[in-house]
Order: sequence, then structure tokens, then C-alpha cells
Amino acid sequence: MKLVIQLWQTGAHDPQHGATPFMVAASAAAMDVEVSIHALGASVELFQQTNTARHASVAPLGRPLSAYVEDALRSGVQIALCSTAMRDRGLTAADMIVEAQEVIGMVTMLEASLDPSCKVLVY
Repeated sequence: MKLVIQLWQTGAHDPQHGATPFMVAASAAAMDVEVSIHALGASVELFQQTNTARHASVAPLGRPLSAYVEDALRSGVQIALCSTAMRDRGLTAADMIVEAQEVIGMVTMLEASLDPSCKVLVY
């Protein structure tokens, strides 16, 4: 089984709600599910090296949002960044954390999501 988690409203602007998709992704990966996170719109900024907002504390534990991202990555979750969102923000793969260098287009995202063996969650 494959799981695609689309980050649409999730971003560094709201860290209190940002940790959940990464916790779900890490949990699914621990269950041997193939997990990909597709970052669309402002969510690509979660993976931008110089964006200090991605390190904001998340209640109630006070862990930085970036720690939840790292948990998911350590679990084997793959990250794909939307080419349009990257272009609109003037970002390139070199601007992103090492683990989030894959940039794909909307057609590729849709193809993955429409695969009959795939489930999609949107955050």
C-alpha cells in the first residue's frame, strides 16, 4: 500500500497544526507503508533551509516543528516539492534541506494520487 500526504494548508505559519501530518507519516512508515509527502503552495517553505519559522515550538511538548519533519524523514518518508510552488517563491532544490530535493509537477502528483493502490490524506 502507498500513502500520499498532501500538504496544502500545512505550513510554518501555523506550527500547532503542522506536526500532525508528519506524525501520521512516520507512523505509517513504521507500519511498512510506502509514504510520500507532496508539499504544495506555502508548505514548501517547511523544507527551506533558511526558513527559521520551521523551527517554531509545537505545544504541548515544545518540540520544534522541524523535529517532527526529521522524525518522518528518519522513518523513510519521501518528500516531493511542487514545481509551481517552488517557482512562485523563487526557490530551487539548492534552497531546500538535503532530504527534500525532489521537485515534481502537478501531473506527477496526480498520477501518484490516482494509483489504485494509493490512499491520499490532505492537510
